[in-house]
Amino acid sequence: MKICKSVFSLFLVAVLIIVSLTGCNTDPDEALVKKITGTDPETTVLTINGSDISAELYYYWLSIICEDTAAYFTDGIQWDQVLYDDVTVSEYIKDTTLDTLIQYQIVTDLDKEYNLQDEEEVQAYLDEMIANNIEGFGSEEEFEKSLANSGVTRETILYLYETQYLYSDLQDKLYAAGGPLEVTDADVQAYIDQHYGAENGSYSAKHILLKTVDDAGDALPEDEIAQKKAQAEDLLSQLRSSDDPQTLFDQLMAEYNEDTGEPSEGYTFGPGEMVDEFYEGTAALEEYEISDLVESQFGYHIIMRLPSEIPTVEETKEAYALELFSTMFQERVTSAKVEYVQDITLMEPEEYYTEYVSVE
Repeated sequence: MKICKSVFSLFLVAVLIIVSLTGCNTDPDEALVKKITGTDPETTVLTINGSDISAELYYYWLSIICEDTAAYFTDGIQWDQVLYDDVTVSEYIKDTTLDTLIQYQIVTDLDKEYNLQDEEEVQAYLDEMIANNIEGFGSEEEFEKSLANSGVTRETILYLYETQYLYSDLQDKLYAAGGPLEVTDADVQAYIDQHYGAENGSYSAKHILLKTVDDAGDALPEDEIAQKKAQAEDLLSQLRSSDDPQTLFDQLMAEYNEDTGEPSEGYTFGPGEMVDEFYEGTAALEEYEISDLVESQFGYHIIMRLPSEIPTVEETKEAYALELFSTMFQERVTSAKVEYVQDITLMEPEEYYTEYVSVE
C-alpha cells in the first residue's frame, strides 16, 4: 500500500496565483460583489463553526469554481446536466464552493488550536507572494485592478495565501517529532503490523501481461485476441517446463510484458488497488509460485507472487503521519457546523457567473 502526500481539495493547493485570475473589467473603486448581488462584500452570508464567511469570500470561490467547471464545456456550462447521483452541475458548484470554504475554515481553526506557525516565516511568505504578483502584473496599480476584477480585496487574498501556507505547515508539523500529536515509532510499527503483509491482504507480485485492448481501452479484433492467448499459453508452457522458472520469468517479462508502467521489482498492493482478477490470482499463490493464465479486462496475465514487502518504521513514519492528518482533517470537514444567514438569499451559480463574466 502506497500513501501519497495529498490534499482534499484542488483549491487548497498553492495554485491561487493572482496572475491567473481573470474576472471582468470594472471600476476598482466599485465592489464587484455589490454591483452584481446588491450585497455589501463584508456582509456575513453564512457561518462555519461559528466563524463569519463574507459575501466577498463566498462569491470569490463561486466564481473560481465556475471558471474551473467551464473549462470542461465547449459551449458554455450546462447548469442542469446531471453529473452523478442526481447532482446537477449547478448543485456541484454550490457544494464545492461550500466544501472549499469549510476546508479553509478548518485550517484556521487548527491554527488557532495548535499555534504552530512561525509568524515571521508566514509574513515573509506573504510578502513574497504579493511581490511576485506585482511583478507579474508589472505594477502595483495593475495588481490592484486584478483584485478588483476578481471581486476580492488584498486582505482576502492575503487570508487565502496564509491559509494555504498554514495547511502545509500543519501537515508537516502536527504529527511530526516534537509536534503536539507526535507519532511514535511504536505507533508506526503497530500501523505496519495492521496493514502490511499477506495476513493483512497486502501482496507483492510481478506479471507478464499480453494486452487484449488497445491504448484507448477498446478490445482488439478477435483474431488478435486469439493470438495473444496462444502466445501467453506458450510463455506459460516454457515456464512450467523450466528448471529455473524465476530466472526465465524475468527474461520473458523483459521481452514480452506489455504493461509498460510495471516496475522491474513488481507491484505491492492491498485490497481494491488492482483489478479483482489480478488481486485474487495473486492471493491464491504461494511465494514465488507462478499462476495459470489470468484473464482480466486488460488481457492475459501470468503472475508470480513475491514475498510481501514490509516497509520499515523509518520508511513509513512520514506517510503514516500524513495519513493521520488527512483522516483527522476530513473528519473535521465532515462534522463542520454550517449555518446560513436567514435574511440573505445567495444567488444561484448560473445567475452570478453570467453577470460576473459580462460586467463592463
